[in-house]
Amino acid sequence: MVANILHEFGGRGIGTITGMILGGGLTFLVGRWRRRKERLSVIHGDARDTVVIHLHQVETREVINPNDGSIREVPDVVRIRALGQAEMRRVIPNGHLADILLHRAKSVTPTNTIISMEGIEGSYLLETLTGFVCDRTANAPFEHDLYVMAPCCEPKELSRHQPISIILIRKKHLLMFRDWKDVRMVKVEHSNEGARILTLMQMALRFDAEQERISLMRAEGKRVTYEETMYLLDLALDDRTASLPIKPIPWGRFEKVLLSLNLE
Repeated sequence: MVANILHEFGGRGIGTITGMILGGGLTFLVGRWRRRKERLSVIHGDARDTVVIHLHQVETREVINPNDGSIREVPDVVRIRALGQAEMRRVIPNGHLADILLHRAKSVTPTNTIISMEGIEGSYLLETLTGFVCDRTANAPFEHDLYVMAPCCEPKELSRHQPISIILIRKKHLLMFRDWKDVRMVKVEHSNEGARILTLMQMALRFDAEQERISLMRAEGKRVTYEETMYLLDLALDDRTASLPIKPIPWGRFEKVLLSLNLE
């Protein structure tokens, strides 16, 4: 019997046991490394492995133009609501595209928080993100309207929590964010949402320029297949929100960014 046991532990048996020990140890070390990496991500607020849909509800007010006495609407309050989230790998199942999105999300700066959707990969990413948004918001029994969709990521200089955010905002409201004199008076529910207001301003200015360029290209008979970096979606979303307390944005927190953007 002893001889049989020694025989089993000899040769191939020892190799098998050694392999099991090494495999178990390697699995343990990889697991510890992943947990440490995830812990560091939490500490630094890096949540780019998560995609969140953010709806921006805008309450407006009327102001009088001192030059001609005309009345126009300007943004007064912005309320941000999450419509859903998912892991990156579930939103972007194509590994190559997921890597592209993650790389571009890490390339944002405090003065350029909109994730680039340029080129062929950008076009495919927009299509995929559109499918994710529509899957989470389709068949709602509310009135339809045109919403502008664009992905963004506010870096650590602007935000403590940095997921990939899909911005949804009514087109008519987005166009109100072009003038800093109007934007700086906007009120929000949380002080750190000033970063998102700056993103909306960037988005509004880009949207204008992009739509003008695309219209010109179409008039000249040129293809615009990969020119759109923001999508205009027909969605039926619930615009009801609870009236949570609001406050002015403490723009002093964003002084360096405002100076870089020549806004202050």
